[in-house]
Amino acid sequence: MTEKISPDNELRRTDQEAFEKAIQPARQRSLGDDVYDALAKLINSGELTTGQKLPSEGDLCRLFAVSRPVVRKALSRCREAGLVVSHKGSGSYVSSSVAERDPEQQLSKMLYALEFRRSTEPEAAYYAAIRRTPEELACVAAALEEFRRFADGEARPRVDMAFHRSIARASQNDHYVRSLELIDYDIDLGITLARHLSRLGQADRRAAIYAEHQQIYMAIEAQAPDAAYQAMRKHLEHSQLRVLARGEEMIRRARNRQ
Repeated sequence: MTEKISPDNELRRTDQEAFEKAIQPARQRSLGDDVYDALAKLINSGELTTGQKLPSEGDLCRLFAVSRPVVRKALSRCREAGLVVSHKGSGSYVSSSVAERDPEQQLSKMLYALEFRRSTEPEAAYYAAIRRTPEELACVAAALEEFRRFADGEARPRVDMAFHRSIARASQNDHYVRSLELIDYDIDLGITLARHLSRLGQADRRAAIYAEHQQIYMAIEAQAPDAAYQAMRKHLEHSQLRVLARGEEMIRRARNRQ
């Protein structure tokens, strides 16, 4: 007996087909893509530097908990992207630092990231000043202290990002947190490029950034949303000027190498 298909059943079948079609890109993603993304981020963030040897294939398999074919696929993509170079019998090495590739494009990425941040982070600071709990304020204060210690050469990298993330969390709006995750690579890029350029004036630059961070923290501590908004906006405007200065130096050096 032939089953009759009602209009409702036909609609559900159509919806199911549309849903399955929509999630195909996620299904097509492989472990090799995940390993590639992780390696690319390590290289582009400066954690792995030019000329540094990557762990062996066996070690990468163990570290990522994947098979050897997965690692080989990821390494092949890294070679195609110009991130690594492999020498038979020796292993794979980071081929070039991010500061040495397409300086104009890298500068554009940083400036676009700052443009985006200027439209979101002052608002995050505004709401953090209103909504922050004592525990969240303590996290912002801890991130500020980590930045101060890093200026003295005692703390780990990425302390600038940790400070901004703590404020996004204190806003109690997950959209602000996710917006920073969206441009995480471009923020890392700016920090990495700064390390590749001249250290002249670095202490003064860090002192200025710390003072700007401190103003933001004090406004959030005082629960003064307008002051927090203005302090964050001023900090990001100054960051743009610093990025432009570093970018011009980066481009000048790249042209001198040609």
